[in-house]
Order: sequence, then structure tokens, then C-alpha cells
Amino acid sequence: MNSSPNTFAGYYRASVIRPKTTFANLLQDKNALRFAMIAVSVTAILYTFVYIFLILGGGQPFKPWLNIPENIYYHYNVFFCAPSMFLGWILASGVTHLVSRLFTTAGRFEQVLCVFAFGISISSWTTGAHDLVTSFLGAFHFISQHDYELKLNSPTVWRTLLWILMVAYLVWFIVLFSVGVKSVYKLRAGQSFLLGVVRFVIYQLFFLIFNR
Repeated sequence: MNSSPNTFAGYYRASVIRPKTTFANLLQDKNALRFAMIAVSVTAILYTFVYIFLILGGGQPFKPWLNIPENIYYHYNVFFCAPSMFLGWILASGVTHLVSRLFTTAGRFEQVLCVFAFGISISSWTTGAHDLVTSFLGAFHFISQHDYELKLNSPTVWRTLLWILMVAYLVWFIVLFSVGVKSVYKLRAGQSFLLGVVRFVIYQLFFLIFNR
């Protein structure tokens, strides 16, 4: 009996609770690459809305690395988010695939694209839900975006919550990426973990260059 979810929504939900089985099924699905594009699109749309809400609420949670005035940074950043996410996904998947050749000749680039797309999208919800809700509340003046950002950068319960979410983000990314690597390349646990960490670092650094 085939236990594959068969639909994007089915794979998306199942990736949260049983990623190993779900990724194995996904790699056998003829629609896997299309589902992967949808998965990354979900996260790209999520954070595009976050930045739109930050524009409306006058948010400035971080000092930008790019040479753009802080008060208008998100007016430009809203156009960087989705492209940088897609490019980071492809870049990190490509580097991971090349590094994997140090250990094995198994696995295809398209396969690692698919499992990493779901890893990115699922893991991003650990901080994404918080960012979406708080930026929405700030945009429509249910809260003061400026005051909330001060609390996030001060020794308050809100900063503690943010750090908990960021740790969960890190852990969940590396777990899902490691499971994805093992599903594609059939490596040992240690090798899969190493490639999962490499993949996370490359994706996160590339994303932060354009979104900080």
C-alpha cells in the first residue's frame, strides 16, 4: 500500500512530523520539482508580506548591511526577498551536491533541490509565524512597531522568546537538511549532518546579505 501523500499539501504537512518517510516518497513523485517550487514560493510570499507590513508600520528591526538609509530600507528590500530566497536555494543546493561527490556518486541535483525546498519552507515557519503576526499588528497599528522592536533588543521576555525561536529555526533547518541529504545521497549520519550544516550556512549567509 502506497503511503505517499501525493499532493503538495500532503507532503507539506507530512514533512513536519515524518520528514524521512516523506522525503523518500517525494523523491519518487513525478511532480516533486513542481512541489519544490511551490514550497519555496510559500516562504517567499510569507516574507514578502512581512516586509510589506514593515513598510506600512515603519519597522526598522535591523541596521541594514546594504548601503541603503534605514528609514527606506524595506521599500527596497521587499523586492530582494523572493529572488534572494530562490537564488540561495539553488546556490546552496548546488554547492551541497558538489561537496557530496567527496563521499558518493549517488543522488541527483534535482533531488536535492526538492528536499531542500521543503526543508527551507517548513523550517522558516519557526520564526516566520512570529514575524508575520507582529509585522501585521504593527502595520495596522494594533501595536507600535517601533516600541516592539525596542523590546526585542532589550532584556525583556520578548527578546527571550525571539532567541528561543531563532534556536528552533537553527535546529529545525539543520535537522531537515540532514534528513534531506541522507534521503538523496544515502550517506552515514555524520556525513549527512556535515552536509546539512554546510547547506544551512551557505543558504543563510546568502539570504542575509540581501535581507539584513
